[in-house]
Amino acid sequence: MVEEKGVTLDAEAQRLFAQFGGLEAYKAPSPVAGSAHLTQRLLEEQKRHDAVRMLMVQATWLISRYLVDARFATHPQQEDRLFGKVVEVLDQLSRAGGHLGYLLIRFRGTPTEPDLPGKCDYELVLGHTVVDSGIVLQMARRNGSAWSRLPDQLHDAFTALADYGVNNIFVRLPTSGATAFAPYQMCLKILSGFRHARQSGAPIDVQFGSEHRTVPLINDENLFPDPNLTLVAGLNRLSAGAMETLVDKVDRWLRHQATESAVKRYAGVYNAALELPKVRDKVQRPPVELNNVRWLISETEHQVVPADKLHIARLAMDLAGASPQQVAKMIQSVYGEDYGRINALLLGERLHLSSDLLRASGRQPQTQGLTKTVLGNLRMRLEQVKDTVIDDIHVVEASNATAADKPVDGAHGVHKDLYRMVTFLKGRSDAHKKMVGMVHQTIRFTDRDYTILAKDFRINRSAAETIVHILKGCFSDEGRFQKRAFAEAVPLFRTYEQKIFHFLWHHMKDVVLPGDRIAFLNALQALTKQMDQPKKALKILLEDLCANPATIQFSDNKAIMLANLILHREKSITDYDVTPEDIVLSRHTIDLMVAQYAAWRLAKDQEAFSTKMQTIHHKLIEALHLGQTSDQHLPAAVLLNLERELYIFLSLVACDVSKTILRSAAHEYGDPTAALYHQQGSHNCMGALLQNLRVALRGVGCSGSMADTPLLEGIKANEETFLRLKKDPHYRAQARLITEWVDEAIKLIKFRS
Repeated sequence: MVEEKGVTLDAEAQRLFAQFGGLEAYKAPSPVAGSAHLTQRLLEEQKRHDAVRMLMVQATWLISRYLVDARFATHPQQEDRLFGKVVEVLDQLSRAGGHLGYLLIRFRGTPTEPDLPGKCDYELVLGHTVVDSGIVLQMARRNGSAWSRLPDQLHDAFTALADYGVNNIFVRLPTSGATAFAPYQMCLKILSGFRHARQSGAPIDVQFGSEHRTVPLINDENLFPDPNLTLVAGLNRLSAGAMETLVDKVDRWLRHQATESAVKRYAGVYNAALELPKVRDKVQRPPVELNNVRWLISETEHQVVPADKLHIARLAMDLAGASPQQVAKMIQSVYGEDYGRINALLLGERLHLSSDLLRASGRQPQTQGLTKTVLGNLRMRLEQVKDTVIDDIHVVEASNATAADKPVDGAHGVHKDLYRMVTFLKGRSDAHKKMVGMVHQTIRFTDRDYTILAKDFRINRSAAETIVHILKGCFSDEGRFQKRAFAEAVPLFRTYEQKIFHFLWHHMKDVVLPGDRIAFLNALQALTKQMDQPKKALKILLEDLCANPATIQFSDNKAIMLANLILHREKSITDYDVTPEDIVLSRHTIDLMVAQYAAWRLAKDQEAFSTKMQTIHHKLIEALHLGQTSDQHLPAAVLLNLERELYIFLSLVACDVSKTILRSAAHEYGDPTAALYHQQGSHNCMGALLQNLRVALRGVGCSGSMADTPLLEGIKANEETFLRLKKDPHYRAQARLITEWVDEAIKLIKFRS
């Protein structure tokens, strides 16, 4: 019953895991491997993470086999071999590091691959490591033929999850040295037989070694068969009567609280029961959970879930409890973090689901504040939807009596409040187009335009007219950017920084004339200096940088320079055309809260950021060879400066992702035989290349460890070879400083050790 393709990949994962030593292992690259590119080092780092990603895929596939074949509940001979693989994979995942103690398999329903049905789109979460179908395709491409079957394996697993009705599976990882896997096997056997039992209403027969156990099917407080309550019964040998009594007591306890504090704390009887001391002390919690709504609204086990999320989760369960994926979609319609990336089709579906929630909340007097909460969350998320998507969505106000309106003539019937929101956003999109268009032509703004902008900026109509007038004044009649006018407008723009920076960055930077781009981006630098909400601006910049990791935008350079400015409290660097590298050494002036956010963002987007770095470096080599990039015609000087700004940024953030990149950069820039120094145009860029080496060395010094000293000493040994690369006094004077730069980096490491 176990297909061979699900077994052979485990050996490949084991080989990779041993080869790279797990996620926490790091060995400094050999300083004599000179010809390797930074892109190759980053690729190896991605492969190191791929070893863990593959284990996550394998764990998902193995668990899905239990959901596909009910015979695993009662046929120990076939099942023992399958479970042996489960033990191996979970044990390796527990030793990988970088996780929070569990693997979460969660329905998402927003596939990044066009051929993947929405019902089969799941994501695997292990700490900051997230795997989906798109990432697995990239893994297969960069790891060769041995991984070619991985996308098909994951698709098989996701299909099995969808057919079973899974919206999430929570798997607690075994603690270090733990050998008690029997509860895992019992849980998986019960889940193997749960679907058939749910359909027939019969108990689940489980053959566990030589023991035969009959597990009763347990209903939740809404009389739906509950997999997790059933797991509690089977794992703890509790009878149907005992479980019914437990469910009834906990449900009545929740309902009869004098306040709503209990309802706010717990998402269902199962979660409430296992948090009550009297129950928790006597009952073993299942290490595997299925469709626990808690994992749709929380990602950490000890996180206090806000009351509004629990209310909405319970309401979604009441409305769509028989359809687990629909429950997940309803919650995503209110709390989804991907509204900035969704298309019109998905937006229409979410508007339907949130309309159902709003209608239901309006019918429940005990949740009077819920409608306001839902609308507040939707307003915040709908504002993130791209204007082009808003333009493509068509809505009509539906009758409140209609439970689920279907699109009619291309229009979606939605709740009246959502209709007003979408109508407003369509008006805002029109106003944005006029604000962009007025740069190059005369545009007439209507009263409605000003009213919408006033509402968007949360100002009065007169102030909205002033903003439009001032922004128009920043451009001449010929569409040329006026630096002085913008500088005079900065105090006004700063008043509305949350909105104006987003608008200027996303809508204006690409419409200014090519000759004015640098001046416009420098003007944004002056605005950034005075902003009071740095984290929001940094979020905008990093999201934009990683949105298309396989391409480079002209604005990427300035995006990172602005990020460095935001990270650093020393705002005098605003006056520089490039970020002074000395700020790497000024650690006391770093905004620690913003740096922590940046580190979290890099860990979360590690795959995209690493790919972006590879793209930049690949294009740099191309530009050094050809004089400019083949696609966007960017000169090598621009890309060298972009890498320099990135190394400064990574030095300020100092997280695991940044340390890896800085080590790799120091390794390549510190090798005089590297391809960087031997392209057709390299001779004219030697000063900038050595400058990047100096910045990378400072970054390693500020964030590295004693394990990096062999790498650094190897670079120092290359100084004589560097001197022979170019017969120029100024260059040779720089090259003679390499030993000094290395000694400075080693001194910084020793000081922190």
